[in-house]
Amino acid sequence: MLFRVVFVSELVADAGQTTRSVAEILGACQRNNQRDEITSALIFHRGEAAQMIEGKRVDIDRLLARVSRDPRHRNLRVLHDRPVLKRQTASPVRLNALSRDQAQTLLQDRRLSHLSADGLQRLLMCDHLTLAA
Repeated sequence: MLFRVVFVSELVADAGQTTRSVAEILGACQRNNQRDEITSALIFHRGEAAQMIEGKRVDIDRLLARVSRDPRHRNLRVLHDRPVLKRQTASPVRLNALSRDQAQTLLQDRRLSHLSADGLQRLLMCDHLTLAA
């Protein structure tokens, strides 16, 4: 059985804000998610990260435990955790990014943590925001 989880966390220091930091996070996600057969979509904005992950329960729980122990994250909140029949994304890690104009239009000056689980899921699956697959 597959599960889909949407979560948001605050980022510590420069996590998700520098090219090097993003590359390190993406590299770890790619390796771990391929190994664990997890698919995901990720976005960073204004000191927060939001991610949708899909996979088997044991693998999802292991990933959430890793993130909750990761010193780059704090205040992790799971907004959605449900079984699903099929995956929404096929990529081990899909990075989305917002331009200033997109952030203004789509978020209307809200933080990621202020969006609903459905709102975050729609944002994470926007094809026109995808940077890398």
